[in-house]
Amino acid sequence: MKYENLIILNYLKNIFKSKQNSIPSIISITAIAISIFSLIVVLSVMKGFEVKVKQKIIQSFPHIIINTNKNFNLSNVSGIKSYKNTFETYSALIANKEFTIVKIKGLDKITDETGIDFHLTKQIPINISENFSVNNKKKVGDQIELFVPDFSENKPRIQKLSALVTGVTQESNLEVNIIFTANNYKNILNQNTETFIEIFLVDPFNSKEIKKAIIEQYNELEFSIVDWQALNSSLFKLMNLERLSLSIFLSFLILISATTIYSNMVSLITQKKKEIGSLLLLGSKKNSLILIFTFIGLLVGFIGVLIGSILATLVIFLLLETNLITKLSIDISFYQIEGFPIIFDPVYFIQIVLFSIFVIIVSSFLPSYFLLNKDLESLIRRES
Repeated sequence: MKYENLIILNYLKNIFKSKQNSIPSIISITAIAISIFSLIVVLSVMKGFEVKVKQKIIQSFPHIIINTNKNFNLSNVSGIKSYKNTFETYSALIANKEFTIVKIKGLDKITDETGIDFHLTKQIPINISENFSVNNKKKVGDQIELFVPDFSENKPRIQKLSALVTGVTQESNLEVNIIFTANNYKNILNQNTETFIEIFLVDPFNSKEIKKAIIEQYNELEFSIVDWQALNSSLFKLMNLERLSLSIFLSFLILISATTIYSNMVSLITQKKKEIGSLLLLGSKKNSLILIFTFIGLLVGFIGVLIGSILATLVIFLLLETNLITKLSIDISFYQIEGFPIIFDPVYFIQIVLFSIFVIIVSSFLPSYFLLNKDLESLIRRES
């Protein structure tokens, strides 16, 4: 194998010294590097979007919802962080001379710092969040007029209700436009609104298992319970489809880039016909020659893979560790997510590199195998 190594080294020197061979090789390396770089970075961004969207859903919505008007004891179900009966409806209000739409959410019990007996008044007690209090300049004891839909008659109309702020909740991660009231005011606010149980889990990704555990304990809830993963399955399927489509599209770029290696190998073998013929006459085996030219093609392809992988890794970590997107004034606030959505996924990285190496091996081996198997006689005769 020593002479084969010397031949490989000699051919490699000629590839990068000769303009005739160096330019196609550089084009091959560049094309492969750009293709791999693009595929890794794009899939990392898509993965980042998926994770950020899931985090947003987990933070903003219940992990399991049970549509029921009954009360169930779920405290003995393992994995449940908290649960409560509630309802949701929407209302309009005028605050600071501005028209605002707010979500009204029901609780079994709300804070009351006023001491007023609301059974003797027509007012509705409400709690507001700190964000709502600051943005609308409302505090405990202030009155708020709510405009809610009324479906009690044949013709729907808007009714005006008087609400009194009885407390300011200290809970975090609350929406700005949300207020709370007691569940027994549901029919006054909206008779068509259904009550439900919202459940928050210790680990939201165990929602399917915990849902099964709840159904095993209460069989009647089988068709009334849904978890956040099932509720958003169409969104996740769409994101997976987009990622798959982009993966296929960018994978074709790698295939196209690999064809340049195929062309370069055909050209190189054609140029070295006389030398190949001499080696055959000196007793070189056909398999050895195939190995020599395959290795040359592999080396060119591996350089492209290495450059593309390193560049993609550097760019991903640069975006993760710096505020480059913000400094470039690229606005991503439209997506309502914090930070640039990019995640380095080792699984994607390994899959892309292995796929690229496989394509390069095939594109390097095929021209060597086909040309050195079918044209040996002309090579020995040193025909041009």
